[in-house]
Amino acid sequence: MDTVVLSSLARSFDAALLSAGARADAAQRASVFEDLASRYGEPGRFYHTFRHVSETLAAVRLLVTADWDRHRDHDRDREGGRDRPGEQADPMSAVSACKLAVFFHDAVYDTQTNDNEARSGELAIATLTALGCSRSVAADVDRLVRATATHLSAGPDEAVVNDADLRVLARPAPAYDVYARRVRREYAWVSHERWVSGRAAVLCALLEHRVYATPWASRHWEPMARANLRRELAGLRCMR
Repeated sequence: MDTVVLSSLARSFDAALLSAGARADAAQRASVFEDLASRYGEPGRFYHTFRHVSETLAAVRLLVTADWDRHRDHDRDREGGRDRPGEQADPMSAVSACKLAVFFHDAVYDTQTNDNEARSGELAIATLTALGCSRSVAADVDRLVRATATHLSAGPDEAVVNDADLRVLARPAPAYDVYARRVRREYAWVSHERWVSGRAAVLCALLEHRVYATPWASRHWEPMARANLRRELAGLRCMR
């Protein structure tokens, strides 16, 4: 990865840690970032790399700016002024948890298992508590990481992370096609028949409901995402 991008990610990670209350020294924080960089640089990763983390962080920043306050206030009104599960009194703490969740959400990635998000969440809890973050912050990051397994959002923070993770679905068609090919390479061990069947099932599941949960993403990303998903699905059906 470009050293400029890597340096930017390192600064973003450190800032999120400090905002989340990490008390470990700079060397310890840097060591954790290096471990994450190693994980995202593992052989066999073609899409789920640090580039995906960088793009997802950018999407989080956009969605937080566009939607956070309005979405949170709307949900509080529905709950009679009470915080919903997953909502935090301190917006900056919530945003830091979202950013940290992005760094950890694919830290464990093995295409031959189905518990990657759970293991990534466990890694987040162990790492963040070791760095001096509170257990509540670590638990929030764990919850956000685990939410990316289904992309079903129980609150505004989960909506932001999930929508940011799915940002690629709304890219222009050529960029979407690059994404799809890279994911296929990560599943190179899967036969053509199983891939077509399994991938089609994933796409159909995404199309069964609204792809994005935040108002801004629903307005600006949903049409392109659905067009890309339908186009890929049509191509897969032609391969059967």
